[in-house]
Parts: sequence; C-alpha cells; structure tokens
Amino acid sequence: MLNDQQGNVCSFTNDSPTPHGQWVIVQTRALRGSSQPVIRPILRHNAIEVCETMQKLDGWKRCQPR
Repeated sequence: MLNDQQGNVCSFTNDSPTPHGQWVIVQTRALRGSSQPVIRPILRHNAIEVCETMQKLDGWKRCQPR
C-alpha cells in the first residue's frame, strides 16, 4: 500500500503458519529517507481488515511490490 500524501509505504508479507492461526508481517516505512521501518506481526484476518480499511481512507492505494 502506498500513501503519497503522507509519504508512507506499507507492506504485508505472509509469515509461517502456527497451530493458532496464520500470521502476517506488516512493515510501514517512510517512502523517502532512511528512517527505520515499523515491523509488527498480526493475524491474517486482522491484516485483511487493516488493508481493506486503508483502501477506504484518502491517500492509500495498492501498488506493486518493490
């Protein structure tokens, strides 16, 4: 996901499955600059909800992986 207005990019990457559910790694970082990314694991169903919500907000759009 990309937000040109805020200058942020957010990526969702599948992590290894566990007996309790599928985890996704969410990484958010500045589009420009060398700031440290914010990395957090969340459950897959929560990641889907976050992604859908972000697409409804102004400025966020899907983009190709870099």
